[in-house]
Amino acid sequence: MTAPRVRSLAAAALAARGPRGFIHGLLAAAAAGCDSGPDAVHLGTAHQAGPVAYGDPPGGVSPDGRHLAFARGRELLVRRLDGGEVRSLGMAPGRIGHVAWHPAGDRLLVHERTFDRRRRGWFVYDLETGAKRTMWGGRYSPDLPSRSVLLELNWAPDGESVVGVVRRGRSSRVWRIAADGAAGEVVGEGGRLRFPVVSPAGQVACVERYGGVRHLRLPCADPPVEWLEGHEPYGRVAFSVGGAEIHYAAPRADGVLELWSRPVGGGEATLLAGGEEDAYGPAATADGGIVYRSRRHTVSISAIPAEGGRVRRLTGFRSGNPAWNPAGTELSFTFGRRRVADDDAEHPGSGRRIGVAKAPSFLPKSAPDRVVRRSHSGDRGTHWSPNGRWIAYHGRMDGTDDIYLVPAAGLSGPRRISAAGRETGSPRWSPDGRWIVFPGYSRDAAGPRRSSLYVIPVDQETGETLPPRTVALGDFRRDALQAGWTPDSERLVFEAAAGAGRKALYTVPREGGTPQLVHEWASDQMHSGISVSPDGAWVAYIAPDGAGFFQVYRVPLNGGEAEQLTVDPTRKTQPAYDPAGKWLAYAVFSYEVRFRRLP
Repeated sequence: MTAPRVRSLAAAALAARGPRGFIHGLLAAAAAGCDSGPDAVHLGTAHQAGPVAYGDPPGGVSPDGRHLAFARGRELLVRRLDGGEVRSLGMAPGRIGHVAWHPAGDRLLVHERTFDRRRRGWFVYDLETGAKRTMWGGRYSPDLPSRSVLLELNWAPDGESVVGVVRRGRSSRVWRIAADGAAGEVVGEGGRLRFPVVSPAGQVACVERYGGVRHLRLPCADPPVEWLEGHEPYGRVAFSVGGAEIHYAAPRADGVLELWSRPVGGGEATLLAGGEEDAYGPAATADGGIVYRSRRHTVSISAIPAEGGRVRRLTGFRSGNPAWNPAGTELSFTFGRRRVADDDAEHPGSGRRIGVAKAPSFLPKSAPDRVVRRSHSGDRGTHWSPNGRWIAYHGRMDGTDDIYLVPAAGLSGPRRISAAGRETGSPRWSPDGRWIVFPGYSRDAAGPRRSSLYVIPVDQETGETLPPRTVALGDFRRDALQAGWTPDSERLVFEAAAGAGRKALYTVPREGGTPQLVHEWASDQMHSGISVSPDGAWVAYIAPDGAGFFQVYRVPLNGGEAEQLTVDPTRKTQPAYDPAGKWLAYAVFSYEVRFRRLP
C-alpha cells in the first residue's frame, strides 16, 4: 500500500467513526495492506550484539539528510547516503548508548559508558576528521547537574543549547543547558520524563509515563496535552521543519508501533508508516523528509552434536534461552513476541512466556508442546532441578528483578526465592540439586555497579530455600556473569567481563576463593552465556568468528585450545548441553534496526 492511500484511508475512517473510534477500530485493515509503503527508502541497517541487555543500536540521519550515523557495539560508524563506504569514527572505551546530530550536520553528540558505569560521559565527534572531545570541556558551571547523570541529550535547532534528563529514583527533571556550559535551567519536572526535544519555536517537548501510560507534554513544564486524541506516544517525537506538525509513534491494538503525524495543537492525524514491523523514532530532514526506524528481532533454537556437525533446527517460532530437562527429552525456553511497545527501556512486560517442547524432534516445532507459565513479566533463563520437579528462572513480576521457582508441571504459581534484585541474571541448578547459582548487580554510593555471584541453598524435593549468600571472590575486580557447575557441585565455572570487548572463563570453589583463569577471548556480546558439559571436560561459550558472526565454541575446562563448533553465518547465544552430553542447543537471533526515509 502506498503512503498516499494510507492517508486517504485514514481520512475516511476519521470521518466515519471520529478520531477515537478510528484509533481503536480501523487499523487491522490498514496494517494488513501496508508495510511502510513503497515510498519508504531503506537507508541502512544496524545490528545489535545480543538480545539480552541491549536496546536499539543508537543512531540517526543528519539534519541535512546526507549522512547516516550509528553505533555497532563500541564503534561509531557513519556513511554518506549518496554512496560510499561505511567509515569508522573510532572505538569507544565502553558502550555507546546515545547518538545525536548537531543541527549543522558536522558533528555528533555521543554518550559513552563502561560496563560497570564507573566512567560515563558525553563526547563530541567531528564528522570530517573523527576527532573526539569532551562535551563542554572544562567550561561547565558548577550550578548545573553533574555531566555523568545527564541522559538523552539532544541539540536545540539553533545549536545554542541542549536538552537532557536527570532521573533520581521516581522523579525526573528536564534541563536546558547552554552549548558552552555556562548556564542552564529546569524546563520540566515529573515522575518519569524521557525523550526531551526542542521544537523550531523553542518549546521543549517530552514524554511522561505514569500509571503505565505515556503522555506528551508540550511544553514539558505543562500538564499532558489532550489533542493527541487517545494516541499514546512511544519514544522520541519530532517536529516538521517549520514546527507546524509533530511526528510520533503510537501502538495499535496488537502492540505494533505505527508512525503518525498531527498538527501541533490538534487536528486530523495522518498515518505515515505501519505494517508488520514497528515504525518509530522519527526525525525530520531539512528538505521536509521524515526518517524513522523499524526493528526486526527474530530468535529460535537450534542444536548440533556436542563435537560439532550438522545443525538441527528445533523451533520455528520466536523462542530462546534453551534448557534441557534431566532426562534430555524436553527443552524449556522463553517464547513470545518482542515489540518496542512491550520491551522498551522501562521493561513494562515483554510478552515472553515459559514453554516446553519435546526435543530433539525430526521437524522444527511450530509451537510449545505445553506452557508452564503465561506472564508479561519478562521471564527468561530457565533451568530444571535435577529431579525434574522444578524450573528456576529470572522474572520481573510485580516490578521485581529476581529469581523465581515454579513447578515444572505448571500446577501452581511461581515463588520468589531471591530478594531486592537489580538486573539479576539467569539461575543454574547444581547437579546434586542442593544449590542454585545466579549473577546479580549491586551498586555503590558513587553510582558504579558490579556483578557478583550468589548461591541459594535449596531442597529440590520440597522447593524450600534459604536466603541467598554472596560467593566471596576476594579482590576479583571483573564482573562475574553467567555461571555453571562442575559435576561434583563443588566448583563454579563462570564467564566474566574482562574489559572493553573482552570476556573470560574462571573457576572458583562454591564457598568462594580466588578465581582461576581458564580461557579469555574477544567479544562484545555481554550476556551470551556458557554451559559445562555433563562430564566436566568442556565449557561451551559464544564468540565472534572472523566475519563477525557469533559462533559456538568449546574449550577444555582444564585448559587447552578452543574449538569452533558452528560455522554458519548466523548470530548465536546461550549454549546448553543436554544431560547426556550428546547435544548442544543454542539460540539463533537477529536483532537489527533499519533506518528508512519517507519523502
